[in-house]
Amino acid sequence: MTAGKEWTDDGAVHEIHSLKRRAAKATRPVPIPLVLVRMLREHIRSFGVAPDGRLFRNAAGNYIDASAHGITWG
Repeated sequence: MTAGKEWTDDGAVHEIHSLKRRAAKATRPVPIPLVLVRMLREHIRSFGVAPDGRLFRNAAGNYIDASAHGITWG
C-alpha cells in the first residue's frame, strides 16, 4: 500500500525507513514452511532481487504499483 505523495516527507510514493522501533539494519526471523523456502529460492535463482534487496519489482526494477496487485491476483 502506498501513502500517496502528499503524505510523505520527501514527496515520494514510497518512503525508505526501518521497521517500527527497530534499528535501520535490523532483521527478524520469519518462520515459513520448507516448500515456500524452496519456491522463494527458485524465484531468486530465476529472477534475482532488486539492488535494494526487494524480491518483487516491475520490469523497470522499480516498486510494483498498488493497482497492479489486484490485476495480478485477479
